[in-house]
Amino acid sequence: MSQPSIETKVGMLILVAVGLLAAFVVVMGGVNFQPSTAIYIDFDNPGGLQPGAPVKIAGVKVGTITEIQFRGGEPVAVGTRPSLVRVRAQVERRYQKSIHDDAVFYVTTQGVLGEQFLAIDPGSASHAAIADGAVTRGLDPPRLDMLLAEGYELLHTGIAALRENKEKISETFDGLHDTLRGTGDFFKKHKDRLDRIAENVEKLTVDTGELMSATRARYIDNPQIARIIDHVEHTSASISRDIDPVLRDARDTLANTSRLSATVGAPEEQAKIKTLIADVAELAGRAKAATADAQAIVAKIKKGEGSVGALVMDEQIYDDAQELLRDLKHNPWKFFWRE
Repeated sequence: MSQPSIETKVGMLILVAVGLLAAFVVVMGGVNFQPSTAIYIDFDNPGGLQPGAPVKIAGVKVGTITEIQFRGGEPVAVGTRPSLVRVRAQVERRYQKSIHDDAVFYVTTQGVLGEQFLAIDPGSASHAAIADGAVTRGLDPPRLDMLLAEGYELLHTGIAALRENKEKISETFDGLHDTLRGTGDFFKKHKDRLDRIAENVEKLTVDTGELMSATRARYIDNPQIARIIDHVEHTSASISRDIDPVLRDARDTLANTSRLSATVGAPEEQAKIKTLIADVAELAGRAKAATADAQAIVAKIKKGEGSVGALVMDEQIYDDAQELLRDLKHNPWKFFWRE
């Protein structure tokens, strides 16, 4: 048999090298031949996330970021603001059932300074699996660059304010120092007085406690107060016991008054009462007039006026009348003829 030619050996070597290179590219490039589905996640700022970054669930790679699209110029409805960036994640289909429609998508890093990747919290098993081509909202990563920028701005503003108000700040600290020193001198100067004030306050507190105890013993825990309360309770019980008959009589009286009012309230009865009152008034007037006439007659008789007055009040006429009566008794025939 003839030996292979040099061209054949070189060609075989080149084929082997190309195969090794292809295998290296497939392994190192993360090329996956598993069927996959696309999920779109919207962010305002995905940070340093780049196409080709892994997609992981619980630290296990389940897909790859295939595209990052800027959407800031697309038209939207009035009053709304679109997400600026849309990320396309290509997830292996075998893991799709583990991702639910309430899953949470967020950007994190592998370690402190490691590569950024898209992490997925699968969500609740009570929800349905996420659909093919679903669009969801992701959590924006913390903006360390913005935090540093705002911190620098705040620090710069603070330093500028301190520089501009250096004299005022110095005056403020000087005033505070003087105030603290004056306060210290005051307490040091009046130490004895403050001690006496504290002692007096303590004594006043003790005296107040004793006064409260004495007042309680005199006006609350005193047996006389208890007896007075017992008497009041006994009196109240007696009144409560006797009030029922009184109320019953009062109710009967009110009922009788109501019946009388109802009877008097009739028009016919009111007319009769008015007539009766008029008759009584007329009778009273006549009686008053008769009394006045009788008083006038008696007054004239007492004065001796008139025949009756002269007969009653004149003693001579009275004596003559008696003499005439005595004469008629003894000589009755004088009624028939005169001598």
